[in-house]
Amino acid sequence: MFGSFGYAGTSTRAIARRAAVSLPALQYYFGGKAGLHRACAEYITADVSARLGPAISQARQALSDPSLSHGQLTELLRTVLEPFLEAMATERPQSWVLFFTRAQSERSPAIDTLFERVAGGMIALTAQIVGRVLRQAPDRPEVLIRALTIVGQAAMVRRARPMLLRALGWGNIEGKRLKLLKDVLWAHVEASLRN
Repeated sequence: MFGSFGYAGTSTRAIARRAAVSLPALQYYFGGKAGLHRACAEYITADVSARLGPAISQARQALSDPSLSHGQLTELLRTVLEPFLEAMATERPQSWVLFFTRAQSERSPAIDTLFERVAGGMIALTAQIVGRVLRQAPDRPEVLIRALTIVGQAAMVRRARPMLLRALGWGNIEGKRLKLLKDVLWAHVEASLRN
């Protein structure tokens, strides 16, 4: 409901009715609409975080080695991006996309959850790798913009999934199709790191 009607346009009564629970139960378990909104954000981001956790841990550990070559760094970046792209390409409820699209446009606290649990860490880690590849500080605006562009390409696969499937005439993004998507997006990432 938050995705369809936004935070302001969704009442706790409507939520309780749709969930077939009493309004006092909703208040008891979530403390009201704000708590339920936050719980929705945490539930959605937990799914993506679980998929990315191992790759992010591996990359952070690998980055402790100051002697990584350009090739090793780009391969490390690919190791992080592939599970993120897989998470974005898999079928998930469209309501998740609507939820975060609304949360961004409304600048609701759900965006803080998304940034703290997924996006912020992904962007920072990508910037760290990109900075090392380009031999620049990861907090430089140019490096951060490149990192945002890289992460944004993968994130757009989730947001534009219905259009992507329709344009390509695909029923899903699995197997050879997922591999092709990964390869094409990776070619863009590699090209962006050449200069």
